[in-house]
Amino acid sequence: MLEIVSCLDNMVKGAAGQAVENMNLMYGFDETTAIDFIPPAF
Repeated sequence: MLEIVSCLDNMVKGAAGQAVENMNLMYGFDETTAIDFIPPAF
């Protein structure tokens, strides 16, 4: 028996989005720079 568990980190709602927001604020950019796009569908 094989069980596969996966988790997707949405760029806008997950930890990755928070990291991008923090980097933007750290470098003086607008908070939503580079995360206000629609991600491609797979």
